[in-house]
Amino acid sequence: MSLRETIQTDAALFVSTSDFGESVIYRPRQKSERSISATVFRQLAEAIDDENRSVTVFEVHVINSSTTGISSEEIDLGGDMIDLADRIGKTVRPRAITQIVESDEGMLVIKCQ
Repeated sequence: MSLRETIQTDAALFVSTSDFGESVIYRPRQKSERSISATVFRQLAEAIDDENRSVTVFEVHVINSSTTGISSEEIDLGGDMIDLADRIGKTVRPRAITQIVESDEGMLVIKCQ
């Protein structure tokens, strides 16, 4: 097994729906949607102006792969969406992918609003 394959296998442990992750729908602007596993950190509020208004931001960890997760090369920031609920069990709605926070051979960390 190559180092890249080892890193991707390790990353899969962190987004496993049987352990830490959940199933989400990834909606690329130019391709068909697909269900993937992700670890979602919710309710990260960020200030958007001087009037103390804020927006809820989600940090989403997925495998960096176009088949089992999302490849960093395929993301269209602001165009691609991930279906997320404010809390597990609440209504799911599409959220725009706004930023790639981190990317390596195994894991992709993105922000959604």
